[in-house]
Amino acid sequence: MPLTKHAFSTDGSVDEYILSNSRGTNVYVTTWGARLTRFIIADKNSKLRDIVAGFETYEQWQDSLLIDDPYFGATIGRVAGRIHPCDSVTIAGHQCVLPEIQPNKVCLHGGHQGFDKKIFTATDVSAEHGVAAVKMVYVSPDGEEGFPGEIELSVTYSLGDDDSLAITYHGELTKGTESIFNPTNHTYWNLTGFEEPTVHNHICSLPATHVMATHSDHPMIPTAQLQSVIGTALDFASQPRKYGDRIGEFDNEIMRGYDHAYVTSTMPTDHLRLVACVWSELSGIRLTVMTEQPVLVMYTGNWISDKLVGKYGVRYGNHSAVALETQRFTNAVNIPEYRDQVLLHPGGAFVHKVVFKLDTAK
Repeated sequence: MPLTKHAFSTDGSVDEYILSNSRGTNVYVTTWGARLTRFIIADKNSKLRDIVAGFETYEQWQDSLLIDDPYFGATIGRVAGRIHPCDSVTIAGHQCVLPEIQPNKVCLHGGHQGFDKKIFTATDVSAEHGVAAVKMVYVSPDGEEGFPGEIELSVTYSLGDDDSLAITYHGELTKGTESIFNPTNHTYWNLTGFEEPTVHNHICSLPATHVMATHSDHPMIPTAQLQSVIGTALDFASQPRKYGDRIGEFDNEIMRGYDHAYVTSTMPTDHLRLVACVWSELSGIRLTVMTEQPVLVMYTGNWISDKLVGKYGVRYGNHSAVALETQRFTNAVNIPEYRDQVLLHPGGAFVHKVVFKLDTAK
């Protein structure tokens, strides 16, 4: 259960940890944003492929933010997704004003400086887990990005010998009377290691038959209503199919592709459930996603700048990879039916586990 580390920044302030298993699979995560930066695994022909998007160094990552910020590999929080309206959110009996990240009073992914931009403190917990594992901790102070209360978050990455990467979130309100919390992971996957420049040929299967419906005048903001996907471009439940089969049906000015909250249950469950399966015929690599969370946001990187050049000189762009973000209901703080799922109080704990299981057809 080897776990090693090295400096990820030239000044040594950011570390990168390498989780390795008996199969020769290596997963890299950094203390900056508790990000997943590399996932190197053998394909069906025993060729090693790095199947996640990212950059070589911390400095290159900082330079990339001047061009675009797709949140590659990041831990997202305090709250994943969009909050609307963000200028009058009631928390702890007070009207809170959260940062407007997108037009029309939309806060996105925790604000201007969310968890994705913070430096975490890392601890080797391999002995505790019996496999390579690292625990990353960040304390978010009261008032950070407009959110009330102090929250202590831990994110634990563990790599099993079966090529399953488990990510476990644990959050507690350590000061204050109430806050909201709904983190996720924003890794972008391309199971060919970007040999294919888009995921159009990736095959996807989702058991969810409904997505969160959105406002007619604000199509990126979910409502309490659920909308059936059967027979539409959003349908991956009736049978597996390639993203490219119907991705061209989306409005090029608003959506450009998949960015939808698939509902897998009405609330978090006490056990892991399969929520997505994606695979590449080219590499033979298959990704299965399991979680106890009720929502999977599937995002096909519809707005990634083609000016971003990442690891190995790969030029990214629209649809170059897919993010599979497990979480609680999007915009839940503003939806009475789901609000309780994202509230955090003293003495309570928020727990969220997701497993990304990789296997290969030989």
